Amino acid sequence: MKEIMAIIRPKNYFATKKALIAASFNAASVREVLGRGRQRVVYNPAAGADGKETVGIEFVAKELMDIYARDEDVQAIIDIIIKVNQHGYPGDGKIFVLPADNAIRLHTGEQGEDVLV
Repeated sequence: MKEIMAIIRPKNYFATKKALIAASFNAASVREVLGRGRQRVVYNPAAGADGKETVGIEFVAKELMDIYARDEDVQAIIDIIIKVNQHGYPGDGKIFVLPADNAIRLHTGEQGEDVLV
């Protein structure tokens, strides 16, 4: 069992969700986060009279999707997230895959991968 953490652009969230649901991967937790990667984001609002004023932004809005999946589903989920979100530009996002030791369904007491299906 694995946890897949996908940090994506907010504008790609609905397309990502739609693609995952179409492949029968329905369960995810999502939250809005602020952050940045290696590069500082520079925005040119063209507010100055000469149009050369730039603003450095320390953090950018992103969506963080947490998906818990069986080991055999991980690569399919990753492939979907990449297909929808990879545009070839800095800031497209990141995917982290972490081990998940156990899961417990509070309602029934089920444990392990049975909680995921």
